[in-house]
Amino acid sequence: MGAFFLLAFNAKKISNDFKEKIPITIYLKDIAKEIEIVQLQKKLNLKDYTKTVKYISKEKGAEILIEEIEENFLEFLGTNPILNSIDIYLKSDYVKSVVLDEITKQYSSISFVDEVRYDAPLVSLINENLIKIKFWVLIFASFFLIISVIIINSSIRLSIYSNRIIIKTMQLVGATRKFIRKPFISTHVYLGVIGSFISISLLSISIYYVESNFSEINLKPEIEVILGLFLSILLFSIIITFICTYFATQKFLRLKIEQLY
Repeated sequence: MGAFFLLAFNAKKISNDFKEKIPITIYLKDIAKEIEIVQLQKKLNLKDYTKTVKYISKEKGAEILIEEIEENFLEFLGTNPILNSIDIYLKSDYVKSVVLDEITKQYSSISFVDEVRYDAPLVSLINENLIKIKFWVLIFASFFLIISVIIINSSIRLSIYSNRIIIKTMQLVGATRKFIRKPFISTHVYLGVIGSFISISLLSISIYYVESNFSEINLKPEIEVILGLFLSILLFSIIITFICTYFATQKFLRLKIEQLY
């Protein structure tokens, strides 16, 4: 469950990183003055949705295109048809078609702006797939949770079942239910804690391996989330073993002697 949570968390992180690399490009007319361009950049930087703003001159744009197509089109055309432009990279929460359309409409009306463009099909595809991922994450997380509880509960019930005669003997000689339950609960909670530490150790090794071999996945900023996950694993182990042991012992404490066999 811990590994699945980490996978799901990083899938969202990677998706957000990808969304923040999709620019809205404002193409500027040649009549645009330098002071107007600078003021527009300052205005964009002050917006809540802006992550970064990057100005690309027509000369730089030509260099980038020549590098991409591996052919000097300037020699063929004789002039540079590329316009000066400003790329706006939004924060992931704002990369939605509604927000992008609103931004496009707002800046298209500026007199020195030629057009505003972004990759609408790509944005729609990312957001639609993210909804599907969230749905399947919920389904699989629920499945793993149920399987974990069933396995832990079955193991504890078998362990208590093998000690049913001892439980009934203690009860017959006058031991209270609390006194009888205490050693069983302590033992299984202890085993649960050991199991959680094994799980945390394996997850730590996995995280170290991912960090060492996949530099693009940087988990260091999420150290609080990872520590929270480790704490959740420990608490889950304690709570589930306590509950399962309590009800398993309670069942055999209520049984009559003839029902033990």
